[in-house]
Amino acid sequence: MDFLIEGLAGTDSGAHGRHRANTIFPAISTAQFAFAEPRDAAEMTEMMKALNIDPVEAEFQYRRLYYGMEANCAGCRDKDRCRADLASNTAAENFRDYCDNEALLNEMRADPEMLREDG
Repeated sequence: MDFLIEGLAGTDSGAHGRHRANTIFPAISTAQFAFAEPRDAAEMTEMMKALNIDPVEAEFQYRRLYYGMEANCAGCRDKDRCRADLASNTAAENFRDYCDNEALLNEMRADPEMLREDG
């Protein structure tokens, strides 16, 4: 999770901070969010469950990161594929091909103990 924490450091100010945020959350910088709402990210919690990640614990431990991931999901253009993979239980094998949260989900998935560490 070091690259996530380092990537978020300084994202609140200056051009360099905005660049770092765009690296971690590319869809936020390019997607149309005029009509996106948090409820439009329902697939994210289902994807986390499919990857054996506890979404409640992830939100609790990494609230700011979680909300960025939620915004990525809300603006996703591959929702049909995501929903189909979730419905057919193939999301864990295929999400890398289309999910804008892939790097973050893989990091959480690779180290399940990170959700139990003190923040």
